[in-house]
Amino acid sequence: MIQDLLVTVFVPVYNGEKYLNETLTSIKNQTYINIEVLLVDDSSTDGSKIILDKFANDDDRFKVFTKKNGGMAAASWNFIMPEIKGDYVFYSSQDDIFSLDLIEKMVQKQKETNADSVLPDMEFYFENKSNNKKIIGFNGNRNVVLSGKEACIASLNWSIHGFPLTKTSLLLNEFFFEDAFDTDEFISRKLFLNSNKVVFCEGMFYYRQDNLQAITKTFTAKNFYTLNTLFRLFNLLKENNFDKSHIVSIQYLILTRYLQLSSKFQFYDFETEIDKEQVKSYLLDFKKNQLNIFFYFFTFSHAILSMRLRYVLLIIVFKVPVLFDLMMRFNAKK
Repeated sequence: MIQDLLVTVFVPVYNGEKYLNETLTSIKNQTYINIEVLLVDDSSTDGSKIILDKFANDDDRFKVFTKKNGGMAAASWNFIMPEIKGDYVFYSSQDDIFSLDLIEKMVQKQKETNADSVLPDMEFYFENKSNNKKIIGFNGNRNVVLSGKEACIASLNWSIHGFPLTKTSLLLNEFFFEDAFDTDEFISRKLFLNSNKVVFCEGMFYYRQDNLQAITKTFTAKNFYTLNTLFRLFNLLKENNFDKSHIVSIQYLILTRYLQLSSKFQFYDFETEIDKEQVKSYLLDFKKNQLNIFFYFFTFSHAILSMRLRYVLLIIVFKVPVLFDLMMRFNAKK
């Protein structure tokens, strides 16, 4: 296989020494060798930097960067963007694992199809489980070709996952908002939407699920701000004229998430009073400024006609203070 396509693998790192060696070894040993591996250390306090430096010293494809601690991958994305040299980019967390042929299979499929985005198989990886859930192609079919819009829709309910090999020119036009830790979930869907086509291939990406210290597995004050990501997704669908059935599903998710987080706020043990006051102000401002009349009724007629009664009932709950307070108390007791 001609290896003329340079692939950038980006791995942000913070205190990841437990799994980091396994992750980087799986990248180092790829059968496709024309790669650059950009490692951004977010001022780790464990032995991560030692591991990163060892890989960089042993293999000049690995490059280590250190930045001031920012706590989120979004900041590391914005930091590393000017350093990306590859034609295509692939992202990995510090604890995920690549099958040895992962990059080779993705590149091969890209060359066959000239697709902007290529999705390998993905396993929700638990180290000590044998029958982990997998996402294979689109509904089990690796031969299907999706338009960008079709892929964006499929990603909304995780019919497809969000770890594609992506054309770099699409990515370099993006800014990762640093006001939510899950901004990548919005960006990945926007990149799907902007892709000429999205295709699927063999090769397995092992998306680790048993690291209880991972940012996606812990609840801290950062989780309250995930509403920002959902609202950006709502606007993305609205501005690109998606069918209202998809938009109303995101609206319903925003409202239910807001209720859950508002209930959580009532008993959550914040690290500082400053954090508590900031989250309190954020939730109040979000409800006042984002959950306005236009938001509620943008798809109201569609919800009525399509019998989306749960959404209609939620609107009533949000517009009647007594019902809203009752619902929060009910959620707090669950």
